[in-house]
Amino acid sequence: MPVTISYDLSVDDKSDYLRVKAMFERFGWESLGGSSYRYPRLGTNDQPIEDWLNHVVPALMLFRAFITSRPAGTLKKFTLDTNSSTGYKLGTGFGRPPLIANDAAPYDPAHASHFGKKNLREWLDGIEFPY
Repeated sequence: MPVTISYDLSVDDKSDYLRVKAMFERFGWESLGGSSYRYPRLGTNDQPIEDWLNHVVPALMLFRAFITSRPAGTLKKFTLDTNSSTGYKLGTGFGRPPLIANDAAPYDPAHASHFGKKNLREWLDGIEFPY
């Protein structure tokens, strides 16, 4: 079952919309138009289950980091809707464990120049447990 996010931003820089679009697309999400994205992409069966640890959670973390880096009030509305199941079980071939960024974000967005692959991979692989 899909995961769908929709939001409304108040931004002066219109390239921010393309930046957010590229962020989601790098993790295999599909733009539904405007400010709505769906994972997995419609009509794809590349995986037997949704890959939350490698495609959903990192995309949401990156979206959150984007929003918190902007002035207060940038995010006007936000919804996340899901009826989903995910999982991983070692030795069974079911699901995938957390992957390094090179494997977790292999997708090319429609506007690749708005969110670079190298910086994304450095960010994702650089997240450390802080305690």
